[in-house]
Amino acid sequence: MAHETPPRWDRAMRERLREGEAAALAELYDRFASLSYSIAARLVGDGEAAAEVTREVFAGLWESPDRFDPARGPMRSWVAAEAHRLGVARLRERAAGEPEQLAAQVRAASTAARADYIATSMPAPLRDALALTRFQRLSYGEVAERLGIAEDEARRRLRLGLQLLATAAGYGGTGESRGSGRAEEAPTMTPPSAVAAPPPAAFTGPPVVTCGPEPGAPGAPGAPGTLRRDGGEGE
Repeated sequence: MAHETPPRWDRAMRERLREGEAAALAELYDRFASLSYSIAARLVGDGEAAAEVTREVFAGLWESPDRFDPARGPMRSWVAAEAHRLGVARLRERAAGEPEQLAAQVRAASTAARADYIATSMPAPLRDALALTRFQRLSYGEVAERLGIAEDEARRRLRLGLQLLATAAGYGGTGESRGSGRAEEAPTMTPPSAVAAPPPAAFTGPPVVTCGPEPGAPGAPGAPGTLRRDGGEGE
């Protein structure tokens, strides 16, 4: 999969968070906030609530860096799983229907969120081919011409991309409609521009400080530097 961070980076990031380095959290936020936001938005269907979920994801990691274990998988996967967990919890809190309806809603939202995660994680050549067929409705030949590849290669990329996307919901199609020259339907995938949309508010500092004023508030330390979790400045 594309976009995964090296294990060494993941381990170093956890150590920096353990030391209370605000710059590490800012780097983490810049890298993964869009992923968290897109997954949460799929689940809760509300931009403001999705932004709150995203803040909770990074606040939790800032307060308890050891919640992430590099030995169990990459940081990207952890952020996605945490956004999904918090999004489902919020969806359950707001639900007013029958348990069966809620379960169906959670499954549908989870499938869509998983499809987005897979789409943004797959290699760029597969993702680009899928985007051209699903959002611009191009045929195999048109995809091949647009990407400057052979039609057989376009078919291969689309087939592999659909196979990856199918794992979001056990989609069993072959990925090709006989005689049509077009790909069959698969789990809904958000347009690339929407998947990459950042949360409404940019990161300005650690999302949670347990004691003391927030960064930038009256009485807070002036220079960012290394921020301790008690609200004071590092040495």
